[in-house]
Amino acid sequence: MDNLVLTRLAFDLSGELPGTILEECRQESGDRFRLIFASAGTRVPLVVSLRPDRPWIGRPALGWSGPRWSPDPIAVTIARRLTGVRVESVSKPPADRVLRIDCGDGRGLVVELADRAGNLVFLGPGGTVEASARAFKRSVDRLAEGAVWSLPPAPSGRIDPFAADVGEIDAALADEAGGLAGVARDAIAAVRREADALGLTPGAALRRRLDAVLQGESEVAIEGPGDPRLAIREGRFAAPTYRIVAWRWPDDGVAFVEASTVATVGLYYEGAESVARLHERLLALAGIVRNEIRRTHDASRRVEEERLRFQDPLQFQRWGEALLAGLRAARREGDTAWVPDPYDPDGATIAIPAPAARSLAGVADDLFKKSRRARRGQEAAALRARSLSDRARRLESILPSDTPAPTEDNAEALESAMRAAGLAVGLKRATRAGRAAERIAAPRLAGVRTLRSADGWTILIGRTGKDNDRLTFKVAAAEDIWLHAADVSGAHVVIRNPEGASRIPEATLREAASAAAWFSDARSAGVVDVHWTRRKYVRRAAGSSSGRVLLKRFETMRVRAAAPTLTD
Repeated sequence: MDNLVLTRLAFDLSGELPGTILEECRQESGDRFRLIFASAGTRVPLVVSLRPDRPWIGRPALGWSGPRWSPDPIAVTIARRLTGVRVESVSKPPADRVLRIDCGDGRGLVVELADRAGNLVFLGPGGTVEASARAFKRSVDRLAEGAVWSLPPAPSGRIDPFAADVGEIDAALADEAGGLAGVARDAIAAVRREADALGLTPGAALRRRLDAVLQGESEVAIEGPGDPRLAIREGRFAAPTYRIVAWRWPDDGVAFVEASTVATVGLYYEGAESVARLHERLLALAGIVRNEIRRTHDASRRVEEERLRFQDPLQFQRWGEALLAGLRAARREGDTAWVPDPYDPDGATIAIPAPAARSLAGVADDLFKKSRRARRGQEAAALRARSLSDRARRLESILPSDTPAPTEDNAEALESAMRAAGLAVGLKRATRAGRAAERIAAPRLAGVRTLRSADGWTILIGRTGKDNDRLTFKVAAAEDIWLHAADVSGAHVVIRNPEGASRIPEATLREAASAAAWFSDARSAGVVDVHWTRRKYVRRAAGSSSGRVLLKRFETMRVRAAAPTLTD
């Protein structure tokens, strides 16, 4: 984060945060923390991002749609030790990219925002380090637990421009080997242009600007060719086209300012991160497609090699026909039979493999079977090869000729095309509420009949042995009710019980039992015994065919088989 921008932002926070209390601290990603301060009904949210390439602090502008994140120890420590504690002051050493928030009981937070060294440090009483988000080798001693926190080492050969007078600044700018700490090159170039326009020395022009930053009189702005929010939506927001500056220059084009410095900073950095994430996401999705194309081509090559390994089915068929046609003229020598070739006009004899223990008629039958197997194998391999070739073409059509703009619409469109091609992408993380909702909702599984009982309960009925197995052991939850006709083959039936109710309505249980009787081999018996239990008491029968189970405990009810009114 630019040091001059952070200095201006610290001026605003020093007037906004003191008197508030830390209401919440949560971690939103491996590099992102959200701090919420509150006072008299007003909430002040701040995001601390420790991305190695772009650390920053500012107000969230675009929201956060990332996955849930298990908090690191630093986030847990802050939440436990600082929640409800009053903020006393906010300070920033002008030449360092460090922001310090001190609280009333001597504890506090330090946000260090140097590139590739961003860190969040929790200070205990007396300013001692109690926890930090990152452990860098060069700061092991400085951030060791119990050590009194100190500023990171200053760059050698550079002077603090905020503490220097005009002459010292001019000397530093004239010394090519030296320089100013915390002032970027583009800011120095702009100062030189302004100095020439105003007839000042560069040191005098920069001194005026630095004083304005320290006193909160400068205006942090986003400079670029158009509205930054529109550029973010269209995936065009990136440096150096857009940049954030601690003060506006009259010759630097269009500048955009949010309601406050903190909001302007948040929009710039969140916009840059948003576009970068979408760009990475598009590259990752395209990489998945390319890998799948490569795997498809590899599979196609293996199928072709397999097809070539099949012997010629026509050869087996001709040998079989020759044996049947030349049974009387056949001459056997060990495991070889010599018969006239019916396809040779000169009647030349041909040698055909024929095991001595097998009759020639049996050998001919075996050859016809081999011919059929070889033909089926070649046809299946050819069909698989065509299928793989078609899939490769479909996948290649998904990839755009040029890298699309990093927008949410483009990412979702690519994900949708990939899902249509059978690639599992864009799947949402499962939650407890989501799993309960899925159990209540009508299932989207092939091989499952659906029935809604008069009491409103969902009943699922398997179709085949494999469907029964999948329904019982993949779909049904532990507390769902499982039913099956006693001692006969039939469908597995499941009553959904997402809330884990201890009792199921008697009418629903009988309705499900009647369905189990109907979809069984005992349908014509009239009255049928049906076992029922909770799914957690059902086990697969070891070594048996799909759908066979063992019941640890169960109850039996006698019902009449009745055709149910299915919803699916």
